[in-house]
Amino acid sequence: MRPVELGDVVLEMEPPEASRYHAPILLLPGLFQSMACWRPFTTMLAHRGWEVYALARQARETDDEPAAPPDYDFAGAVATATRAARTLGEKLIVFGADVGAALALAIAEEVRPMALALFAPAEPAHVGAGLAAHTGFFEKRRRARATGPLAPPARIAKSAPLPTSAGAEPRALVDDLVSGIRYTRTHESLPTIVFAASGDPLVTTEHAGSFVVAPHAKLARSHVAGRWWPTTQWQNICDETHRFLILTLGDRVVEFPEEILAD
Repeated sequence: MRPVELGDVVLEMEPPEASRYHAPILLLPGLFQSMACWRPFTTMLAHRGWEVYALARQARETDDEPAAPPDYDFAGAVATATRAARTLGEKLIVFGADVGAALALAIAEEVRPMALALFAPAEPAHVGAGLAAHTGFFEKRRRARATGPLAPPARIAKSAPLPTSAGAEPRALVDDLVSGIRYTRTHESLPTIVFAASGDPLVTTEHAGSFVVAPHAKLARSHVAGRWWPTTQWQNICDETHRFLILTLGDRVVEFPEEILAD
């Protein structure tokens, strides 16, 4: 993925190998999931012809010097995601994982995407409770004295398949989650596929499944397993998401060859 500046927002872009679809995908990753964690998933989507943009919450290292890490709370994350979505146009598909799914639903009220894909969706306070439960007493004390972005707790980070799978998160955002921020869950009447969680330390299976309530929401056959599933389980999840989008959106997004249109 490479960085692209769209207005005042910097996104990570995965260009399609052969552009086939008229709707870009905006990805809002889950808590502590780095862009490296998502690369197998986004690469496969690009291989299938989708143009993928991701809104990373980690600072990017530049050739000159490290970029200043972001520090925004949940409301700031919603505002940033909304600006990012608006820069990508009216034909837009939004993906979100756990906290990113909450962000996706929050921005859907304003930007009205064509479809949503929610992976282990969770309310912010639910993720915060799981995070607090997996952070040891002494680790909490060290974190309280530290400054800057917060890395995942050791109990969660050690399960990452690669050192690059985990990324630090804005401290203000994590503080909001742990404090039990109030969040009004929206039930958008948009085509939505929901992948329930399995073995995720931050999201229970029952909680993720409870997001299948909107009239046009469907529960996926597959569960996303653990926190680092975009690296370890990307193929089946990507295949099912791709099929959902094609079957749901059809000729609203498919780019037909010129010779077919000429006939």
